[in-house]
Amino acid sequence: MDEARRGARVAARFRVAIEGIEDTPALRKGDISATGAYFETDHDVGEVGTIHALHLVSLDGTASARVIAHVVRTVRMSDTVGRRVSGAAFEFMPESGAASEHLHDFVKCVLAYRHPGDEPTVSPLLSARVGRASGPADATVQQLSVRSLVLETSWAIEPGERVRVEVVAPGMTRRLRLDGHAVRVVAKAGSPPRYDIEVAVQHETKRPLRTESSMAIAATRLDPKDVEDIVDPPSAGESDATRILDDLLAALILPPEEGPGRTRRTHLSGELSRIRLPTLCGLFEMERMTGRLVLVARGVESHVYFSDGRIFDVEPLARGESRRARIGRLLAAEEGTFEFSVEKVDRPDRLGVGTTALLLDLAREADEGAAR
Repeated sequence: MDEARRGARVAARFRVAIEGIEDTPALRKGDISATGAYFETDHDVGEVGTIHALHLVSLDGTASARVIAHVVRTVRMSDTVGRRVSGAAFEFMPESGAASEHLHDFVKCVLAYRHPGDEPTVSPLLSARVGRASGPADATVQQLSVRSLVLETSWAIEPGERVRVEVVAPGMTRRLRLDGHAVRVVAKAGSPPRYDIEVAVQHETKRPLRTESSMAIAATRLDPKDVEDIVDPPSAGESDATRILDDLLAALILPPEEGPGRTRRTHLSGELSRIRLPTLCGLFEMERMTGRLVLVARGVESHVYFSDGRIFDVEPLARGESRRARIGRLLAAEEGTFEFSVEKVDRPDRLGVGTTALLLDLAREADEGAAR
């Protein structure tokens, strides 16, 4: 999405609808992770910071997710045949822990899709260290899929040669030690020569190749005498290999809950017809955001102040109107616009109650009023 993205991204096809603009999810090319997505679209999604609700559906239709997301980049370019391509990159903003967990499960389902020609791939560009008779050599992991990995090297091997690989990625609790064989070796143009080596992973082994790296891949040609340390023989077709690579891909695209790469949004905007105020309040509470929300509904501008996710104040108030009543009116608004700016809020807490408790109380009062 941008240079501050928090995880690797899976290149895949999936169905997505920008709710309020599109009625049903359409099949699109793009990439996705647990923190965001990029996909081709001709719609005007607004400026950076514009919030939308996305409806995501896996290519095989077995999984779906709805998530709030904000625009971080828009793209317009020509592809290799001169076709104009438009796209937008979004950062996901799940409004609850349950929504975040469901989104993670959805991305894992995308990873598991197995239709030939549509396997998801990810380009992590991890470093590799390769043991050879002439001494250690460097390599780079160019791509991972649910079936194989591709190493870029300065050396070549013959297709069919067996290779041993050890992988560690952020968020993983153990090293993956893999055994496979080269299925494709391609020389790349340039000087000095470089090669792409595609390795089909077959099964997992139990002995590490190296221990000093926190995020690296090491590989070596496999000596026939080493086959005895295979954890499980390759007896179940692709099930063992794809399970292992699913674990690795998931570790790459599902970053730790807390980390230095987590971005802080400084400006968010959108339309209340697409993102209602209760959803925004839940999001701000989960993210513990501090700043000022400007709402314009029926020509009236209101300012709601949040501190660490709690609603502290709202203004202006009509004559005789309480702050609770004002917020209740805003929560019911179905049309209008909003803009949120991260800024210091130097005012007392005039509501004296947590955001979730306040929203539940106001919803109950509205239901009781409607029942009279």
